Amino acid sequence: MKLSRSIFGIKFGINISMAKSWEDGFQSSVKTLRRGWNITNNNGRMLLRIRGKGLVTQTANLPFGWNAANQGDALLLINRIYDPVHNGEKSLKLAIKEALGLSDKLSHKVAKGWDAIAQSLFDLRTTGVNQIKESTWKDNWQPYIEEGTRILKSGSVTSGHELLEQCLKSWEGKPSSRAACCLALKNFTEHAVVRHNMPASWMVTQTSIKELRGRTTEKRTKAVLEDQELLDFIDAINERNHAWANVIRTLALFGMRPIELQYLTPRIDEYGVLRVWCSYSKVSGPNKSHAGWLVPVPLESSNGQKVQWDIPEELEDGSLQLPIGRNGEFRKLNGRFVLNFLQVQPEWIRLKQKYEKKGLWLRPYTFRDSYSSRCHRYGMEYAQICRAMRHSESAHSRAYRTATDKTMFDAFDQLN
Repeated sequence: MKLSRSIFGIKFGINISMAKSWEDGFQSSVKTLRRGWNITNNNGRMLLRIRGKGLVTQTANLPFGWNAANQGDALLLINRIYDPVHNGEKSLKLAIKEALGLSDKLSHKVAKGWDAIAQSLFDLRTTGVNQIKESTWKDNWQPYIEEGTRILKSGSVTSGHELLEQCLKSWEGKPSSRAACCLALKNFTEHAVVRHNMPASWMVTQTSIKELRGRTTEKRTKAVLEDQELLDFIDAINERNHAWANVIRTLALFGMRPIELQYLTPRIDEYGVLRVWCSYSKVSGPNKSHAGWLVPVPLESSNGQKVQWDIPEELEDGSLQLPIGRNGEFRKLNGRFVLNFLQVQPEWIRLKQKYEKKGLWLRPYTFRDSYSSRCHRYGMEYAQICRAMRHSESAHSRAYRTATDKTMFDAFDQLN
């Protein structure tokens, strides 16, 4: 019995401490910058009271139970009604009634506020004009917006600046993640203010981002593999896995993005030539791309021999072997699957170590950058290269390697 009483006594003491902690913080948040405004427990419901010198005494129940989970939504409602009540434009009860009516149009219930706004942003970003893939949302948006809504619903912040400051603590020492967090929360809070009539104080501004983000990730220079390195690598993979060697051949020959492997079709062009058509289109972000023909650019071996493969013909007659998934179907390849394969290949590991010593970053996109460098080495026109790579000239100059030390030395050696 003593043990039982002791256990219940400890549990009871912890609950009182926790309750007092959130209640004190919540009541303090309501009072902050709102003279005479107080909130209290009224038989398990939230009661908002205004009284003080020079103020009209008013009270009104809020549509929330008295518990920690509701404090964020309660503060959201209080923020909405503060200005019209403080300025004498509306009574407390009328302001609450109108705010609830506005909320009904937006998300049915105020208690669903931040979650509903997050869902609204997801719907907009994945179905709108500049839509992104759900996988992009999951990787680059969702973690930060989920953490942001958790903080907002806890009632521990009262502005966009405080929200960003708290949220960034989860990604200390991770510059790339902190930058992504800033972008996601900026879009989220702008959506809340512009589309859902949240107070402007919730906006995460560029000023707050500059102040809180911290140091940015130093931009890394991408490695570009020489043609012979690519040929040696393909030969080594081919000895172990012909299907994956075909993947690398295709990426290298056409300078493709890994995700484009899912969008290839053999077609006859208007001049009667069998080519490969890529239907992939990317409309979001700065590096926009469009569907178009893939144009092979042969690799050159160390002895000067041009090397390419009959990819269009093999696609057409079905002889191009590609990796098979566990379900027996062709694997839907993308950057992640290609990286997973490459990073365990001993030849890739050695190449990565070689270029890291030079301060260069080797990644699956190297096949595309190597294609770009090869095009420039052959002296092809800039506009034609961009058309073959299916992106704009500005994207090409901003994001892709166009030369290496070797191509530079070769070009100047010819002059000498």
